[in-house]
Amino acid sequence: MHSAGFFISSYHKKTGTFGVSVCLNKHIIAVGSFKKGLKKEEKTALISIIQEHYKIEDDDFYYMEPGICVELQFSSFEQQKIINPIFKKFLYNQNWQDCKLENILETDGTTITHPDKPLFPDTSITKLDYILYLKEISPYFLPFLQNRLLTTIRFPHGLFGESFYQKQCPDYAPSYVETSMHEGIQYIVCNNLETLLWLGNQLAFEFHIPFETIYSDYMPSEIVFDLDPPSVEHFHMAIQAAKALQQILDRLQLLSFLKISGNKGIQVYLPLPEKTFTYEEVRLFTEFIANYMIVENPELFTIERLKKNRKNRLYIDYIQHSEGKTIIAPYSIRGNKGGFVACPLEWNELTDDLHPSHFSMNVVLQRLHKGINPFAHYFEVKEKQPFRQVLEVLSNPHNSKGSID
Repeated sequence: MHSAGFFISSYHKKTGTFGVSVCLNKHIIAVGSFKKGLKKEEKTALISIIQEHYKIEDDDFYYMEPGICVELQFSSFEQQKIINPIFKKFLYNQNWQDCKLENILETDGTTITHPDKPLFPDTSITKLDYILYLKEISPYFLPFLQNRLLTTIRFPHGLFGESFYQKQCPDYAPSYVETSMHEGIQYIVCNNLETLLWLGNQLAFEFHIPFETIYSDYMPSEIVFDLDPPSVEHFHMAIQAAKALQQILDRLQLLSFLKISGNKGIQVYLPLPEKTFTYEEVRLFTEFIANYMIVENPELFTIERLKKNRKNRLYIDYIQHSEGKTIIAPYSIRGNKGGFVACPLEWNELTDDLHPSHFSMNVVLQRLHKGINPFAHYFEVKEKQPFRQVLEVLSNPHNSKGSID
């Protein structure tokens, strides 16, 4: 159980529950209500004070000015609401303005520093907003970070200052931060909420992960096609490429997932069973698919590594899918001016009006609250993926390299 300070903001007459709030910057935020834990005489006295000093009354509620502070225990904080709150004691000497939202997050082991710090130009997003996003997104985000060597991009001053890549875990990291040594670098492995929030407080924006876990014996856990148009103004090319790739994968009866990169491209995932295929085997497939797409649309797609030779064509990056290379993790925000999210999508969302700017942190959370979770069955698919059959066909020397039939 966690505990923090709150101030009473309302009383519901019919249910006998006390609404509580906290301060977020200069705003008052309602975060739930409690009923349990009060002794009979405490409840009677509290109701009497509310009835005497309420600000507004309607048929259901008494509404209070901030002033009465209480300490509550609660099991968790989800969707900006405290879960299973229980009254612990009155905080007679505490100022209601000291009941802050960031104090709730500190119960997860992280002290939030400079919560009001702005992060992106032309937005109202603060550091606390970002950490709240990480808190809410964690059940969906953490499974993709599990047991992966983590590379982040740190933005100590948000988009208002310089950034830098971080691979090495700093000496000042808390004890709950797990690490793994690889090629002389002590990488962070983000396996728990405390580490995720600590990284958020360090203003790590982009979470880049390899295609394998630390236990996979250097075998890929998934295939990812990175569809990279020349610029965000050419994003329509990524849409076109993803549609073409979907048709190919469907014909091969392969199970695929779609993610907008949060920057200028689109990424298509094929989950694989663990410790089953080598990168060399997977390269046979990815190279074949990339070349097939170019044969079908040579004026649109290329595998040319040098940008100057791409001639405004979309780059199908299959070379990047190899040991030690990384990809932006699903649900990570990007270090661009909008703080857009690398958001999973349903295939039917791949429409011509799709754009990276549609997927802010708030929009992504709203989607999940509505039950829109395109990667919900991602890990279940790993053992069902019929990749072996496809690989056997491609490995057959009698197979025509110009056909996928």
